[in-house]
Amino acid sequence: MAKILVAEDDRHICRVITMWLTRNGHEVIAAENGKEALQLIREHRPDLLLTDINMPGIDGLNLLKTVKEESLISHRSIVLTSRCDQVEIKTRVKELNAEVYPKPFSPLHLTEAIESSLAAADEKRDRKSATIAAGRSSEND
Repeated sequence: MAKILVAEDDRHICRVITMWLTRNGHEVIAAENGKEALQLIREHRPDLLLTDINMPGIDGLNLLKTVKEESLISHRSIVLTSRCDQVEIKTRVKELNAEVYPKPFSPLHLTEAIESSLAAADEKRDRKSATIAAGRSSEND
């Protein structure tokens, strides 16, 4: 399945997310803060980033901004937040190729959202590959 980096400073939440994603066949890399997450993203190139907004060091928004600027993750990222300004957060993360998922959350529903995001990215990649292949085919005709 997918390699997913979870950046979450609450160890309990991180363990729960890791357990659910592992049960669904994903490889999970965990980071306790944004700085560690960025280092691990550069090292492991995960398929998807699941990050909290409020973390020590580099927060989730700055992490997403760096990930986008450096093109480190091709899939859409998912942002967890318990902040009351979720509408503003949604606007800011949309520009960063991410979607907001509010806390508290159901692990089952979060897992479904992750699966949906991965499936959509795979479909987009497949369409792009088909378009490129069709272009090559017409050049050979």
